Amino acid sequence: MQVFQSMLMASVALVAATTLQANITGTETEVTVQEDVLIYTGPLSQDANTRAAALLKQFPQVQTLKITSQGGEIGLGMDLGDLVYAHQLNVEVGQYCFSSCANYVFPAGKIKYLNWRSQLGWHGGAMQPMQFDDADMQQAYQQYIGPMRARETAFFQKIQVQQASTTAGQAPEYARYQDCIGWRYTRQKMQSFGIDQVRYKQLIWLPKSSFKQQCIFTIR
Repeated sequence: MQVFQSMLMASVALVAATTLQANITGTETEVTVQEDVLIYTGPLSQDANTRAAALLKQFPQVQTLKITSQGGEIGLGMDLGDLVYAHQLNVEVGQYCFSSCANYVFPAGKIKYLNWRSQLGWHGGAMQPMQFDDADMQQAYQQYIGPMRARETAFFQKIQVQQASTTAGQAPEYARYQDCIGWRYTRQKMQSFGIDQVRYKQLIWLPKSSFKQQCIFTIR
């Protein structure tokens, strides 16, 4: 969960400096089409989302977004989630889908596919409380997060998924996992939030218990 806070702080700093976040690792995101699958590999970025939208227009036969992404700025996640929902795409998780990818892209899919080792993880959303010691940073954060919270609420109403799915792992009962990078849900728990039509590409789903050498806990 500390990772998400760091990402929000970075986003606020970028907003305050009136700069744009191209990606979160410095690695360019690859967006390609293979037959009826749009393949999105890398951090969420405005450029990658724009390329995805253009490819969907160019290749109307695309039915599935196959994504491997550790996430990115929350607005970019909702941008891609809006695109998925508008085109009624299925979503398949390749190696991993974390953070804003899990929050907004995965649940927007018509049918959601998990490969047997796919990592799917949440660690916070726009509604979580944040406090900064620096007054200017706090003001910048409030200016940034206010519209994002309103947009996130509207987004989840549209796709008919509970907004609490983004923050459930931050409940006091999970405080013992505060050093973990985030959490995952069982398929049954996802369904309780309205994240339905989750299917396994193979017979089972057996993700690793860690992501980038940090623990992930499971909410059942």
